Amino acid sequence: MCYAKPIEGIEGNYSTHIGKCYEIAGCELRKNTKLIEEIATELGEKSDRFVRFLKTAVLVHDTGKLNPLFQKNMADILNGVPVDRKKLFRHEVLSCLFLVAAECITPEVDYVPYHLYAVFSHHKPFTHDLRHFAREIGKEDWPELNHDDICYAVKVIKNLSQGEFDYKVFNWPSKSLVKRLFCNIMNSFSSKLYFDKYGIRKVRTLYGVIKGFLHFCDWVASSKLKYEDVCNIEHINKETIINSLKRKVENEGRHYSPRPFHSKCADTSGDLVAIAPTGSGKTEAALLWAINSERKKIIFLMPTRITSNSLYERMHSHYFSKDACGLTHSGAETYFDIKSQNSQNEDVQNIEYIHHKAFIPAVMVSTVDQILTCGFNVGLWSQKEYALMGSSVIFDEIQAYDTYTLALITETIKKIKRLKGRVMIMSATLPGFLRKHFLNILQIEEPVYAKDLMDRVRNEWRYCETDVEGIRPLILETIEKGKKTALVVNDVETAKNEYMFYKNKNIRALCIHSEFTMMDRQQKEKELTDGDIEYQLVIATQVIEVSLDISFDMMFSECAPFECLVQRAGRCNRYGTSPESAFIVFDASKVSLDYVYKESSNIIERTKNVILSRQGRLSESEIADMLEQVYENFTLYDENYRQGEKTYTEIENKYMIFDVEIHEELFTRMSTSVHVPIIPVEFQEEVIRLIKEGKHNLISLYEVPVTIGKFKKYFINRKVENCYELPIYLIDYSKETGIVYEKSSFYEY
Repeated sequence: MCYAKPIEGIEGNYSTHIGKCYEIAGCELRKNTKLIEEIATELGEKSDRFVRFLKTAVLVHDTGKLNPLFQKNMADILNGVPVDRKKLFRHEVLSCLFLVAAECITPEVDYVPYHLYAVFSHHKPFTHDLRHFAREIGKEDWPELNHDDICYAVKVIKNLSQGEFDYKVFNWPSKSLVKRLFCNIMNSFSSKLYFDKYGIRKVRTLYGVIKGFLHFCDWVASSKLKYEDVCNIEHINKETIINSLKRKVENEGRHYSPRPFHSKCADTSGDLVAIAPTGSGKTEAALLWAINSERKKIIFLMPTRITSNSLYERMHSHYFSKDACGLTHSGAETYFDIKSQNSQNEDVQNIEYIHHKAFIPAVMVSTVDQILTCGFNVGLWSQKEYALMGSSVIFDEIQAYDTYTLALITETIKKIKRLKGRVMIMSATLPGFLRKHFLNILQIEEPVYAKDLMDRVRNEWRYCETDVEGIRPLILETIEKGKKTALVVNDVETAKNEYMFYKNKNIRALCIHSEFTMMDRQQKEKELTDGDIEYQLVIATQVIEVSLDISFDMMFSECAPFECLVQRAGRCNRYGTSPESAFIVFDASKVSLDYVYKESSNIIERTKNVILSRQGRLSESEIADMLEQVYENFTLYDENYRQGEKTYTEIENKYMIFDVEIHEELFTRMSTSVHVPIIPVEFQEEVIRLIKEGKHNLISLYEVPVTIGKFKKYFINRKVENCYELPIYLIDYSKETGIVYEKSSFYEY
């Protein structure tokens, strides 16, 4: 019995595991060989050789596990005997030596050994100094594969490949030469001169494909889920999506009618820029576009974690099986831990840690940041790039990003195109400078508009030249008339102060912004979307723009960049059932102009002037024209854009195929929007209890994200020391208003 995993019986058997991996590889290659060959050929690589490398990597990656030391460790684990960690040895090193000997790989070969790189790096980060293998390189006495081990490995490979790979049995290198041989090989194939010879972009792209392929096969084979359930949506087509949409709409008590916008998207085979107002069914349009593809792999990239969670639930509730849907973002582990508390599903850990993070399911929902980090060579970057290969990738709410992030998105789109993927850009508000940019990048002549909805009129737009205090009488008057009302302001402290004002007026109000614990914010959102409590007034910040599926009769909004106002207005008379609805804008505060939108003060002034000149009941097309007026002569290509544009190239040239583990200058959003998580001291006992119970992921339920500015000013010297190094801080907290600062006059975003 030769073990690949410390599992009793056939499941832990070496040949069983490699057989499962190779079976998954066969499934993937049957779907993607043509695609892979096309990518390799365009990059100047022999396609048949590269496909052979893919198979080789899977067949050979665990051969090093056959050494006697590894087998003894497996037996000890199964027998409950502690393993001496000092005697451990990375099996990937021995797998590489097996591959070198079996294929006679020398520094003189005239090809790039992509399979060698993939086998070496399939567990540990691959760095230029090989520091994750320092223990092995520091040893003089290396484990070896004996004659029987090599014969067994060769036999398994031949049988699984049905004779395609028929290696000759070879002698293992002598103990005096083995380490020198390994170091010589790795040094020869990982120098900058070597990569420059073949072209770093070519090497990096194909290395990403082969390593991602190996991980995909290995991880799916190691899980309990079935490949067909997780990775196959071939049975889903245009008709099934439309039927599911129809059922969804009718279950919500609305009438379904086909939309020309959906048909246009469904009939588009290439890249697409889609512009449609809120409530037009952009998500379903994206699905209809994505299904119209040879390789049915769909990736939705969202601006926030909340929108990602919502879309993920929508995907597996209405259109696909739960196994075929994946979700990943910085808070996804907590999301699944919460869901699993009332679930008997033993595969939650597999779903969370393996399939979702590595973009394995056929339908992935993620924040955009998870894909943008591919260009930084961090984390599971090769698995994500393999997922992008030939996939249909949707960037939703593209207007929500700063120019730096837009540059990273642009460079990522170029990567997707090199990997033969398709791209769809979606937005309700796409000003001319952005529209022109993405049409040019994707080489498209014109966008697809929801023209059938552009004449729709939902709200009266008004502008009141007063501040948040001056608008109060009108809000109170609206509430007295029984209108479902929202007040949207631009900073957290204003939201808190306004909540206290209306609460003291005995108004049933709800305050929602970013400075609540995740637990409290989720509860508030549930109350709003489920209608559990009838609030007279909801007071919110920008969190309402893209996260809540809710409708108000009247909305009062502090002035902000026009595209933000359009998003807010999308929550006013969302379903067209309030004939007297109004969206009323008032002056932005000094706080907004100095802190929140300090780089957009000119845009806010232009927004104000445009609304003042065109008040009334406005159609979607009129609102689109106003957006163009605001952004007339605006340029995307500022200093921040240029910084983002060169980031990927610098990483590629400096780190090549090597993993980047720590780099404080790498980020996906401008630092001004970065938040630091803190835990108010009142939750100290609760989070320590979670630590002791091993429920680490649930700790984030008690975290509150605060801006860097606030953190430096109010928190940096108020940490409560604890043996777990948790970010607990001495600060008051209220379930009604969030963090309570000592100075009520403090204003900062």
